[in-house]
Amino acid sequence: MDRPRVVRRRHAAEWGRRAVAAGLALAAATAAAPLGGQEGGALRLGLTYEARYVPGMVVAPVSAGAGFDELGAAVGEILRTDLDYSDRFEILAPPDTITLSGTPNYALWNQVGAVWLVTSEISVAPGTQTPLLRVSLHDIVYGNLENVQAFTLPPMDAADFRMSVHRISDRIVFWATGGQQGIAATRIALRRRDGDGSSYLVLIDSDGRNPQRIDTGGRNVFSPAFSPDATRIAYTIQDETGYFSLVEMNLITGSRRTVASGRLIQTPTWTPDGRLAYAEGVGGTARIMVEGGEQLTDGRVQSLNPSFSPDGESFAYEADPANEQQVYVRRISGGPARRISIYHPREDTNAAGPDWSPNGDRIAYSALSDRRWQIFTVNPDGTDRRMLTRRGESEDPSWAPDGRHLVFSSIDAQGSTVWILDVRTGRSRPLTAGRLDGLPDWSPPIPPGS
Repeated sequence: MDRPRVVRRRHAAEWGRRAVAAGLALAAATAAAPLGGQEGGALRLGLTYEARYVPGMVVAPVSAGAGFDELGAAVGEILRTDLDYSDRFEILAPPDTITLSGTPNYALWNQVGAVWLVTSEISVAPGTQTPLLRVSLHDIVYGNLENVQAFTLPPMDAADFRMSVHRISDRIVFWATGGQQGIAATRIALRRRDGDGSSYLVLIDSDGRNPQRIDTGGRNVFSPAFSPDATRIAYTIQDETGYFSLVEMNLITGSRRTVASGRLIQTPTWTPDGRLAYAEGVGGTARIMVEGGEQLTDGRVQSLNPSFSPDGESFAYEADPANEQQVYVRRISGGPARRISIYHPREDTNAAGPDWSPNGDRIAYSALSDRRWQIFTVNPDGTDRRMLTRRGESEDPSWAPDGRHLVFSSIDAQGSTVWILDVRTGRSRPLTAGRLDGLPDWSPPIPPGS
């Protein structure tokens, strides 16, 4: 049961009235030496991020009555972590000099640099034993209550407890940003390998907690991909004979179906209208197919890793017409393909694994730079190319539903790690470490009951 009461919503642009500079090590833009001979003249590749102001937010400890102390502590920890990981706020520690109970003293909070104050309390729904979390968002700059809403909480040992709190975090982000998408109530699928070479899938919350193992019935598993409604996941498995199968799994019922099989079935993804697309081996190369028999490429050159624009009009993919894989964009209805990655004959300039942003404005992919794979983004027409990483070997980018965070895999001196990167500020954090993890895919928002 959700009981909303909207007090007032302020446009996100007004944050600048009382913003706190983000202390992020990678916020300043840097550039490498220009690379000569590239199309359109010299191109500077470097770590390019926006220098931005980030509003200060205080997340007060949850006020909980007798019997709810443990629940309150758990909820408070999840809320603070989620709002920090949203990369939209600078989370401030509440000073000892300000009383947290009662009506907020907006003038004092303003002095410590806070723009937002989140307060919450746990009570019991009338006539039930169900705990209610009442969350309030206070606008410190204007000195009033911005939003307040009560949310029912499942038991702490319930499978959906953490995801329920993640959804509350995303509601706070929605309030404070004037309606922008949060990322807390999402999951990331990845392929995890054991020491013997076998592999399986893991689903993990966006904060790196609550991992769930999914056995796939095959020794080798590849390329997990969430459906547009986040209720299904597709992946490919390879059996002992080398043959591949494309499998769709219902994450609610656990049922599975085999969509296609063959000598080469790889890189599944979903069209915006919920059909599976994948690469199918044919005559020593591969073509891109859509479930139901639609053929998007003809197989004359190897084509892999399709990713569709949100409007369903175009798709990005990798192909190797010059025996070197590059990233292309073409319309579903046909017509010429446009290369959006950089190609130099007789040089290691391979590019692969495109992923189209859910906002439609950018395409992420991995490409060789100084003979190491790194993450790039580019406009769909190939302009404004940006290099986002310089660490180890970074590959397999996948967008979060907010269109500003990427998850990717990286191999460096610390081992094989899955990282999350905010493409606006450059702030990054490891999602998993100490494992042989890779091929991540970021889900849409997880619906209740999943």
